[in-house]
Amino acid sequence: MKAALVIAIALLSLAGLLFFALRNEQAVATSAAQQWPGQLGSLETVNSRWPRYDTSDSSFKLKALADALPSTDDFVEGFVASEIKRDELEIAEPPALPDVSSIRDFILKEPILWERHDEIGNQQATEMRAMQMRMARALIANALVKARAKDSRAWDDLHAVWKLARSLDTQPQMMLQTAILSMERMLNAVAWKMPLPVPAWLSELQERDDVRALLDAFQFQAASYWQSGARWFPTKWLAESIDHDRHLAEDLSKLTGCDVNTQMNQLGTDLTSLWRRAFRYRAEREAASNALRVRQGKSIESGSRCSDGSWTYDGTTLRFSREILTAPPDNPMPLVLRVK
Repeated sequence: MKAALVIAIALLSLAGLLFFALRNEQAVATSAAQQWPGQLGSLETVNSRWPRYDTSDSSFKLKALADALPSTDDFVEGFVASEIKRDELEIAEPPALPDVSSIRDFILKEPILWERHDEIGNQQATEMRAMQMRMARALIANALVKARAKDSRAWDDLHAVWKLARSLDTQPQMMLQTAILSMERMLNAVAWKMPLPVPAWLSELQERDDVRALLDAFQFQAASYWQSGARWFPTKWLAESIDHDRHLAEDLSKLTGCDVNTQMNQLGTDLTSLWRRAFRYRAEREAASNALRVRQGKSIESGSRCSDGSWTYDGTTLRFSREILTAPPDNPMPLVLRVK
């Protein structure tokens, strides 16, 4: 018994020595004070760039409407995924879909501010994201049904998805910023199939680049790990991880191509597939824009903001000059579209 006690005391003493030996508060403070790219500032200033707003009553009312949707939407998700992958204007026979008219009308009418959950992995934020994505898929599915019937009101359902995405702009959590990207990619992927004319608000979608917003959230994530780590275990390893992710952000901010592969971040879950989707989305927006131009009788814009690609149109098929693959479960729109 005495021997076991001696061993336990020795191990605790060793752990204590290691804890103090590995602490390096100055290194962590120095890393946190470094400036991030794009005038994002240091980790010390992150919270000031994400002011808090009072949650609006409209968010609770919208949640109540969303709760009336089926709790599982596999049939909706499957239909939307199939149409996103379809490279032609024809839209397949849809399954029976839930009525989203009350959700659409409410989103188009009411400004929405959601409750904010900053903790990484917060369960309420996860549930909120799932609900918002379920609404977005249902709205897009209904837009496709209307487009199949040549009903121009299809654009109203897509506009509601756009406004739903914008209601998340004040949320700094990476999981909610990725929800924005997912909503916008789905919206964009079916927009080229909608009835003409094209509404004016679509230009806002085509001009918005999500990479910057994702870098903002990436920095917020790093700041969250810094704040918790600096409080309990400020080590040189933490300082090196902060520096690594800041350098990664610098590299990302300089990329001009759309077919990109990046290093893995060291703080948080692996985001390499996210960055690949975000940069591919630049080409996806051009695909939808050029397809709509063709349908309106206009010439395509052959140039691309992607330094590694360009566009051609042969009278029937719109084509990007390179294929950009993404890993499952991503379901991207094709970059070769049969427009006529």
